[in-house]
Amino acid sequence: GIGPFVVGPVIEKKIGLASFSQMAVDADWRDAAWCERRGLYAKVVPDVAALDQAVDAQAATLAAANPEAMAMMKQVFWAGTDTWDALLAERAGMSGSLVLSEFTRRAISSFKGK
Repeated sequence: GIGPFVVGPVIEKKIGLASFSQMAVDADWRDAAWCERRGLYAKVVPDVAALDQAVDAQAATLAAANPEAMAMMKQVFWAGTDTWDALLAERAGMSGSLVLSEFTRRAISSFKGK
């Protein structure tokens, strides 16, 4: 009875409108490979040990990088998000109104009965 209105702008920015739309409208589970192909995950690893190793390696790379360059890159990556405070508040209002709707109340009641 609701949609991914609040998290949507961040996910859309990361994976693009087409992939976000596909994921939002057809809300079936997406596996890690799907997420990696669309850029939601940078890298998929086989187990926790490999994840720990990959995180340590990435952290070391980032820690060695020029902080000023990294700050500038973040500005580039997040360009166009300066109005997000208002956008996210508007989207939260959408979610709130849907949560209070009769349709959503019935859907939630059906889950409670299971």
